[in-house]
Amino acid sequence: MISWKTLRTLCLVMLLLPVVHLVYLISRDTVATLNNSPDAWAAEIDAYARQDRASQLPDKPILVVGGRRVKLWPDLEELLAPRPVLMRGLGDATVDDLIHNYERLIGFYRPGSIVLLPSNSEFHLRANKDAEALVSGIVELVELNIDHQSKCHFYIISPLKTPLYPSDNTTVDKSMRLLQEWASDITHIEILDINALLKKTTGEPNPSYFRADGVNLNEHGYLRLSILLKSAIEAD
Repeated sequence: MISWKTLRTLCLVMLLLPVVHLVYLISRDTVATLNNSPDAWAAEIDAYARQDRASQLPDKPILVVGGRRVKLWPDLEELLAPRPVLMRGLGDATVDDLIHNYERLIGFYRPGSIVLLPSNSEFHLRANKDAEALVSGIVELVELNIDHQSKCHFYIISPLKTPLYPSDNTTVDKSMRLLQEWASDITHIEILDINALLKKTTGEPNPSYFRADGVNLNEHGYLRLSILLKSAIEAD
């Protein structure tokens, strides 16, 4: 018979396993984020390839690409059903990383629509971009996609204003102006401003929509983002 002390220890270990796993994933992603090579995410792309070989891929899916924010995005597949959805987030990858890995991460799936959710590392650590550099990268990604396939619809979500980095707000605003000017007369591209749904009455990012890290959305923030995207897709 198992003693109470042993049982309590086992329960504690089981409770801590998810925490240990999360710490491992964050540490692994942090190391990759600090690696400037676009091949830093090769292991994750290989994992997606193995997953794809073991399943039947949908025809013309809604493909969601980006970094950790895509990986943390819950329940989007259920919300957009019966439309097929593929979530393809890479660590804390930037748009430049997506361009480098385009064939395996985007082109391979021949998506009907593409959703781009920019990473926090566009403005920090990995890239340190200004507004012009970010928009230039997004334009390059869209044009690369046009070169490889028909003009599928592109939903570009705004870079996030976050509680942790208020200094990014000016860069985010400028990025949005540049994106909207560029996409204003392109029918298959839509710019979605999620920041308008995540702010307080004072205009600052509302911490109640973000995780404790002050950077990534929590379930309430993602719900608002999901509804914004669903409304845009249904309108089209």
